[in-house]
Amino acid sequence: MKERNIAEKDVIEALMLPTKVLSNEKQRMLFKKIYKKEGKERLLLIAGEQKGNIFEIITVIETSKIKKYL
Repeated sequence: MKERNIAEKDVIEALMLPTKVLSNEKQRMLFKKIYKKEGKERLLLIAGEQKGNIFEIITVIETSKIKKYL
C-alpha cells in the first residue's frame, strides 16, 4: 500500500463496504470499491484469500479505469 500511495483507511472501507465482490472456488476474493481521491472517482481493487477466520490481502491496486474493471 505504501508503494502505491493507498491509505489504510481506504482499504478498510473497501473491505467493509465494497461496491462489488467476486470470489472463486479457491477461497480467493476480489473486492472492488469506487471512491473519490483528490476530487476524482477511482476504483480500488483488493485481492485476497480467506484462511480460516483471517483474510490475507495479496495485493491492492488503484485505477482510474472504472468501466474496464467494474
